[in-house]
Amino acid sequence: MDEIPVSMSNVVRFEIPAYAGIDDLCAYIRPRWGGSIKFQDDVWYVSARVRRSKNDLAQLLRKVEAYVAESGLQAIRYELDGRFYIMEAEALLPAAAAA
Repeated sequence: MDEIPVSMSNVVRFEIPAYAGIDDLCAYIRPRWGGSIKFQDDVWYVSARVRRSKNDLAQLLRKVEAYVAESGLQAIRYELDGRFYIMEAEALLPAAAAA
């Protein structure tokens, strides 16, 4: 049986539910990760280009996870190497509410 070659990409696409979140996410991850914005099939996407360094993908995912928590989105979908994943993060409570 022939093995299917694994498609490796240096781009991660994050689905954002509203345009307002696009600008916020772009500001949050740039200038470290360049990329693009696209509207397709009624969904906004932010694409980020990952460097080939050992930890760059993990750092990007942690940064976006922090954005998801801070923005109160709770979860977003993202695509990496042709597969879709769900990133969940609990919303952060304001300091006054946490006390």
